[in-house]
Amino acid sequence: MKSAKSVVAFTILILLWLSAAGIEYDLAMHLGVLASACVSVFALSLLAGGLLRAPEGYEDQNGFHIGVLADAAFL
Repeated sequence: MKSAKSVVAFTILILLWLSAAGIEYDLAMHLGVLASACVSVFALSLLAGGLLRAPEGYEDQNGFHIGVLADAAFL
């Protein structure tokens, strides 16, 4: 069962990658390489912004803890 889940996850990952590559190719062919590069940089900046704003926390045997409880655990 565990190997079936990993195969499905890998297949979905490949499909997502192929669809992103197809969209990037369409942008490059229709709008030019410069516009495609600008869209890529914008998307990467959105991802980086989301990662920088993500809450900090910690993980222990009970799961992942966020916020005030995470700060209190290390006191």
